[in-house]
Amino acid sequence: MQEAIVPEELAIRVRELVERYDGGDVARAAIRIGAREADLRSILGAEARQPNVAVLSAIVRGYDVDTWWLISGETTAGSTLPADRRVNTLHLLSELGTTLTLQRRLYGSGSGARINVDDPPRT
Repeated sequence: MQEAIVPEELAIRVRELVERYDGGDVARAAIRIGAREADLRSILGAEARQPNVAVLSAIVRGYDVDTWWLISGETTAGSTLPADRRVNTLHLLSELGTTLTLQRRLYGSGSGARINVDDPPRT
């Protein structure tokens, strides 16, 4: 069964966000989005087969990007992903949604940079 996230593809998307909004400075990006630098570097290095949900939610909140796009690389929910990956992606989205809700309750609804989800970074 395929994992929800392809680490190399996730790394490309996150790297583009860090380049575009933090000038490529991973330490600055981690501080701004509220994630541990080591966890962010793990994603950027495509080392994490199952990235920490807290880091994914920090990326979603900090860059104000669509969760489906972050996880799948697709901009629409009508997915071309294989069925087993789609199921795992939906499970991860559910877990990520719960984490985001808890974080909003704890930290408020504010986020960092506003990014037009219809214009995602080039991959």
